[in-house]
Amino acid sequence: MDLPCVPVLPVTTDRLVLRAFRPDDVDGLLPMHSDPESVRYVPYGVRDREAVEQVLQRKVASDGLRADGDLLELAVDLAADGTLVGDLLVALRSAADGTVEVGYLFSRAHQGRGYATEAVRALVDLCVDGLGARRVVARVDARNTRSRALLTRLGFRQEALLVENAVFKGELSSEADYAVLAREWRA
Repeated sequence: MDLPCVPVLPVTTDRLVLRAFRPDDVDGLLPMHSDPESVRYVPYGVRDREAVEQVLQRKVASDGLRADGDLLELAVDLAADGTLVGDLLVALRSAADGTVEVGYLFSRAHQGRGYATEAVRALVDLCVDGLGARRVVARVDARNTRSRALLTRLGFRQEALLVENAVFKGELSSEADYAVLAREWRA
């Protein structure tokens, strides 16, 4: 991948807009980040308003990938009314290998309508065609059946199941690793 990778935003789909975070997104993020069920399988706990305000500062500053470990974080709005429904992440794992990792979190109030599938599909398109990724990976808690189904639906293959590999939020858990190559994605 050629660095820096700075995406052309916003990205629009039939029903959604993927865009950079803004300082005024705290009220949209708070319901997702403060809901124990929403954050059950993500690597942070429930956040209060102050914590969301702090993390939002990082998200607002996230405008591209310049070095391994960098994060690109995007908001997902409903195109119809601008409601913030999702929080997307691209992490540059290896520029030399062209590998990025994707992550996502969606408001429970808007689940079950295909928004996550639509948004993650657009995110992978952005990674492959906009950022030049050769390989897109996703790591999920094996108990997160909805996320695993989403990745399978999008054409990711499960490459590993790390059985009882970590204590996650006080519970012994297994990790399912998924990936798709750019050539597979385009096909």
